[in-house]
Amino acid sequence: MFLFSLEGFSPAALSCYGASWNRTEAIDALAARGTAWDRTITPVADPVEQLSRWLASASFPAEQMTVVTDDERLGELPIADRIGELIVIPTRADGVALTWEETNLASLAAIAAEQLPDNPHVWMHSRFLTKCWDAPRDLFPVDQLDEEDLEPMDPSESIEHELNSVGDVRSTVPPILDETQPPSLLFDRSDDPDWIMAWMRTYGCQIRLVDAVTELMCSVAEASGQSAMVLAGASGFALGQNRAVGHRAGPLRSCHVHVPMISSVLGADASEVLPGAGIRDRRVSSADSLPDVIAAMIKDSKTSPISPEVWAARDDERQDDAPSDVREARSDNSPSVVTSNAGVNVAITTANWFYVRDGAQAQGERHDGAEQCEPDFSRGSHGLGHLFLKPDDLNDVNDVARLRHDVTEELEEKLVSQQTAHE
Repeated sequence: MFLFSLEGFSPAALSCYGASWNRTEAIDALAARGTAWDRTITPVADPVEQLSRWLASASFPAEQMTVVTDDERLGELPIADRIGELIVIPTRADGVALTWEETNLASLAAIAAEQLPDNPHVWMHSRFLTKCWDAPRDLFPVDQLDEEDLEPMDPSESIEHELNSVGDVRSTVPPILDETQPPSLLFDRSDDPDWIMAWMRTYGCQIRLVDAVTELMCSVAEASGQSAMVLAGASGFALGQNRAVGHRAGPLRSCHVHVPMISSVLGADASEVLPGAGIRDRRVSSADSLPDVIAAMIKDSKTSPISPEVWAARDDERQDDAPSDVREARSDNSPSVVTSNAGVNVAITTANWFYVRDGAQAQGERHDGAEQCEPDFSRGSHGLGHLFLKPDDLNDVNDVARLRHDVTEELEEKLVSQQTAHE
């Protein structure tokens, strides 16, 4: 088993998760011959805490695991003693690499590749997406993009032509950025939206590096006799949602807790028919299920971890022809994933809704360095939280809490009751 996980890993930049502005062909192929979870949610906002939860699971083969990482915090966890062997590779901050083979992630992959032939389970975990964006910028085809954007058009129909009298309106924002320091930014409405797109392309470039390394590691793992691979995220990344760009930047929203998870068989014959290949699980699931997925793949790598009874079942939530009373009965907000931050329940994701408490931040400190007060969650639920329809409102654009006080109250009560039970 080979596990590849990343901090700050956004499914919004993966083409197999619907990204139209970025291509990830190797990851797409992984999903095509395996199982992809569309709505995996982290139960904690802190990725280090998520790593700890994985290691603490009885299903996670930590004792037989060789871990190769650039995250020194993993070795500082109290539960890290469970790890069979831990190899920490420091991150070099040498600027943008000339080739992807010279990047920090490629160096990490080279060490992990050496471990694959002699170890039953290898885990490669990286935080380069939140620490050092050193991927070569030519991985993202900016020149080709510019040619498409600058196609000739009738000057009389051009907005630029109409506004020439007040000056040049062409954007001065570069299409892609050379900064290696990942951003943590909140944009005003007056800011040029091209800046968000420039940061998205720069992040997409890093994801294309992940795609290249995924293809390499699949090949090496298969040649080393590994039977399965799992690709997962420990936390998400804001790419313009609510005008925030960065890891744990801005208010806590779906983008911070929604992560990719894909499992796939390695070494299968091209002509072999694999049960459950290409399955998409659209149910809400917790990232805590990763150890169980790994255990299932170790037991039988050629069968999807999701049983046919589950992935072949009809989605009741999509039965639009059902009577209204039946549809209402089905909207019981179950299954669901509660997300906590600093030990406080702050959000809940259900099949139909994402509810987040007012004042909940993706991280525990303000971007301006000032000390942040603990949000007051003791008030009435009306006006307290934000409610977004799922999965339709993918980027949490339309807050409908004012229209569905009943759902807001129900989900707020669920957060409170689970917090009380935990304490």
